[in-house]
Amino acid sequence: MKNRLLKKMMLPAFLLLGSIIYAQSVSGTVSDKTGLPIPGVNVIVKGTSSGTVTDFDGNYELTTNSGNTLVFSFVGYQSQEIKYTGQTTLNVTLSEDTAVLDEVVVVGYGTKKKSLVTGAISSIDSERIATSSDQRVEDVIQGRTSGVTVSSSSGAPGSGSKIRIRGAGSSGNSEPLYIVDGMKTSSIEDIAPSDIENIEILKDAASSSIYGTEGANGVIIINTKSGRAGDLRVGFNSQTGVQFVNTGMDLMNSSQFVNYMNEAGIGTVSDNGYNTNWIDETFSTAMLQRYDVNISGGSEKFMYYASASHLDQDGVIGRSNSNFKRTTFRTNLKSKLGKVVEIGVNATYSLSDRNGIQENSDTRGVIQNMLIIDPLTPVTYPNGQVPQSVIDNANTNGVPLLTNSAGQVYGYPAFSTGEVINPVAYGNEIDKTNYDGDQLLASIYLKLNLAEGLSVTSRFGIDLEDTETTTQVIPYYVSSEASNTTYTGSYEKVESTRWLWENFLTYEKSLGSHNMKLMAGYSAEDQDVETPIKNSGSVSIADFTGWDYNLPGFNTQQDIVDPYLDNMVSIFGRFSYDYADKYLFEASVRSDKSDKFPTDNKTSVFPSFSAGWILSNENFWNTQSGFNYLKIRSSWGQNGSRSNLKGNSDKTYITKLDDELPIIYSGYEGAEITGYANPNLVWETSEQFDVGIDLRAFNNRLTFTTDYYKKTTRDAIVENGGLITPGSAGFVSNEINAGTIENSGFEFELGFNDTTSGGFRYSISANLSTLKNEVTEILFVPEGASLVGAGAPQNADGITRFTEGLPSWYFYGFETDGIDSATGEVIKVDTNNDGNITDADKTMIGSPHPDLLYGGNINLGYKAFDFNLQFQGTAGNDIVSVYHQPSRPISNKPVHFYENRWQQPGDNASYPGAANVIGSYDTDLVVEDGSYMRIKQIQIGYTLPEAFLSQLKIKHLRLYVSLDDYFTFTDYSGLDPEIGNFNYDSIGVDRGFYPTAAKALFGLSLNF
Repeated sequence: MKNRLLKKMMLPAFLLLGSIIYAQSVSGTVSDKTGLPIPGVNVIVKGTSSGTVTDFDGNYELTTNSGNTLVFSFVGYQSQEIKYTGQTTLNVTLSEDTAVLDEVVVVGYGTKKKSLVTGAISSIDSERIATSSDQRVEDVIQGRTSGVTVSSSSGAPGSGSKIRIRGAGSSGNSEPLYIVDGMKTSSIEDIAPSDIENIEILKDAASSSIYGTEGANGVIIINTKSGRAGDLRVGFNSQTGVQFVNTGMDLMNSSQFVNYMNEAGIGTVSDNGYNTNWIDETFSTAMLQRYDVNISGGSEKFMYYASASHLDQDGVIGRSNSNFKRTTFRTNLKSKLGKVVEIGVNATYSLSDRNGIQENSDTRGVIQNMLIIDPLTPVTYPNGQVPQSVIDNANTNGVPLLTNSAGQVYGYPAFSTGEVINPVAYGNEIDKTNYDGDQLLASIYLKLNLAEGLSVTSRFGIDLEDTETTTQVIPYYVSSEASNTTYTGSYEKVESTRWLWENFLTYEKSLGSHNMKLMAGYSAEDQDVETPIKNSGSVSIADFTGWDYNLPGFNTQQDIVDPYLDNMVSIFGRFSYDYADKYLFEASVRSDKSDKFPTDNKTSVFPSFSAGWILSNENFWNTQSGFNYLKIRSSWGQNGSRSNLKGNSDKTYITKLDDELPIIYSGYEGAEITGYANPNLVWETSEQFDVGIDLRAFNNRLTFTTDYYKKTTRDAIVENGGLITPGSAGFVSNEINAGTIENSGFEFELGFNDTTSGGFRYSISANLSTLKNEVTEILFVPEGASLVGAGAPQNADGITRFTEGLPSWYFYGFETDGIDSATGEVIKVDTNNDGNITDADKTMIGSPHPDLLYGGNINLGYKAFDFNLQFQGTAGNDIVSVYHQPSRPISNKPVHFYENRWQQPGDNASYPGAANVIGSYDTDLVVEDGSYMRIKQIQIGYTLPEAFLSQLKIKHLRLYVSLDDYFTFTDYSGLDPEIGNFNYDSIGVDRGFYPTAAKALFGLSLNF
């Protein structure tokens, strides 16, 4: 046995001895063209993980075998491969990688060297996207660039996010324009992040003015991946994990609730033995899965990229009732026919299926009910313990009891009254909504390279989208206010068709040190939005046989929705000039003619100018200073916005029907106005000034960018013309111009990356933005008056307002001056000093706009391991809670209402006594600081060694675990401080916000 073991060990021993004998030591210095040593250069034996890093003086020493290839690489320099032939000394000179400074960014209708850009553009490349475990493009953008706010409309799976570039520049919709592979689209929510090559964010007017009427809120350009010449490449990404709510919010427990209600004088509330934590019971863990596969390859004449992606995400409320499924297919093709003709196709088709619960409601939302239902109500009754009053109520109204899949009866509110419903029953059984959509986004282009520097491009794109929305409400009876005694539902189908045809010519010419580029083009587009079907109906319990509105027994109402038509033709051009890569100038202009506007105002022109000076290219620049690149730039321009216009603003609509029945006045057939034309409507125009500095230093390892901007939006458009229409008019006006809004601030982006002599890699980046938002003019209302925004139960005057001299859609209510120590009542401030507290004393009590936005990334690596951390946050913004019900005194509340309440005369309390709490609901006591910092991602990855993978014919395999949205640091006492909202005038309004779920994920990335 020992002899056999000795023989088996002899061969490996000889091989090891041979490798030691033939291995040789090589050393040398790595320097740049000027002879300066370069520390931190990676020196790797190609095909292995063996290597070293140059020290501070650029020296290295490595043991290797003759015939191996050594790879020398460092950020900012071109990599160099040298075959080792046995010499003991090998000195290497690396050339500066001009691609670092000459990196190309995508701009409107073309590309440009980043070093020559004179506008404010932020980029997110595929490498940064690849390390993200986000399921949506909006989340990929969040926190990665300065001046960009991404806030969730809802934490429900499939819900979109609100993106703001340099603040809310409109009184209405402030979404940026989205361009995907040259095609305009209304949404990017169905794009798989794994398909994206890069994202460019055009922030200033000079960058986005080439898009004229649609560039006022900035532009986000997304370019998807394309094939590359070479062998077939196959990629596969997989992600699976669990989601859960990680919140610090607490509600009163049963003993606290009983004490509080008794202190309020409601003696009927008593301890019944139940103590339900409704936050724990309503939220549950939910699964998430995502799979991406792609193939690419081709030759110099034909390249292809194709992919498929599937996402399946359950909700943390209602699970499958708030589930989202998205399947996306993409095909990108490009072919070169000789030297003259290039043709390409980019197409994606997506199918989405989203089930949603009732949310964002201060009376009918699942979460709102969770926050106010008493803790003395059980989730389900123990078998045989259903209160007789609950049974009698159901029998009297002929409605079955609410039960779960196991047949257990859900708990009915023990003490809470009014609209309050068991939130678990509400989310799981009562109300179901389904959004079923499909979208085809495709473009085809033909490019002719007619001569040196001269090309013509023609591109035609389509965006076809169909959505079907179905709601189904089963019968239930909790109270007269919370009941539905029939099967009730609705169905709506919306069809959107957009085509865009663009033609543009590009000409480049250099005359000595003078470099010029001219682009001119013409485009035409059309978008039609129609609602061919919109039904709602109900059927009795006895007659119900299925959800088909054509079945007998259904009381069906069909609504007719006017189609919206949108046509636009445009002429645009841009001239770029630079002298010796030092002095830069650019001008652009676009003229748009849109039929969304009245006859006299259909056309508008949007110009822009920008200039830059690259000081580092001057002869006086000290190349030994450590600063590689310095550019000063400035821009001015105008953009428009028509995103708040559906269309038909210049048309007055008249109907002769009301609920499909003729309108009769005093026995005569009549008609009524449904929408009144606004012939004075003009273009919303944004004017922006920007000045910025771009800097690179220390061999391009340090990057720094800063900007100051001031953006003024005039004639801001509000879709709801009813804000200025008297109730006596009997109709609602179409869109109006509401006023002027100013946004200003500073932006900073800083990054540093390096590799130490020990092989430790690190990259750190951070961004910070300031924001000041103010309405400087308001139109069509009396001086000193306001436009009324979002409503709330506790404030009939609206919880948000649009007022001159204040932030847009600020929070409106009473200021307070503490709690009366003698009575426990809220002390409201007499702001107009008339000696009385009336509605005239209501004022600004908070703003949803943050003073600071920030984010950052830390990427670390050592050998095969990597670590990624991303954080993001805001400071200075407020949140107002409006889920409190002033008409329902027996309702639960956050625990701080209990712990900080007034109890007896002499108490110095921050919240009123229980008997006076309703008086706080329309005051700043329900406004809290919404500042937060969220760790968006903590990810640890491991890449398997190339030597091992090559035996399996695998090029790359990385495994990772990730915690996403897990840690949040905030003083906000609610569920989630990251509150966007569905409506433009409701940002920061918490009606029971569906929180963003924390995620624990495992993933892999595989390439063949």
